[in-house]
Amino acid sequence: MIQDGKVVYTHSFASPVGILHAAVDRRGRVFYLGFRPLPALPPEVEIRENKYACGELEYQLDEYFAGERHEFTLDLRLDGTNFQRAVWSRLVRVEYGRTVSYGHIARKIGRTEAARAVGNAVAANPVAVLVPCHRIVPAGGGLGNYALRGMGAERGRRIKQSLLDLEAAHAPFTSSQTPA
Repeated sequence: MIQDGKVVYTHSFASPVGILHAAVDRRGRVFYLGFRPLPALPPEVEIRENKYACGELEYQLDEYFAGERHEFTLDLRLDGTNFQRAVWSRLVRVEYGRTVSYGHIARKIGRTEAARAVGNAVAANPVAVLVPCHRIVPAGGGLGNYALRGMGAERGRRIKQSLLDLEAAHAPFTSSQTPA
């Protein structure tokens, strides 16, 4: 995951949906944003708490939670398999305030029968909110799961609903379903 410089900067801060834990590499690229502390890194990686290194991330998230920012301009470092990166790349194209299904994402990346695999890639998203996995919902309705690897199902669904409600309240349109 981290190779260049072997130093990462972390910071945790409050948000309307709970404490967010962030990590950026030496170049300032966000490689982790989640609801639990940064997972263990190799022992040769030096972890330094540095709110200033994560300052632009926190600033843009504050604007997002205030309904003032609809897209992020941060550099991301998304380490994963080719399939995961294809899914995450498609997720960032789902517009603010809109939702699409796992199957829709599968079709858009040319893997029409891979909705379940898309779900697994969505679940492995290392940068919640920035790569908007909360905008992906089951085709049959409902919320599905959210951030289960970092919290219980009920809390995850509450957070997902809160993010969708925030975006619906500030979106420049009225329909919540559209292709991305």
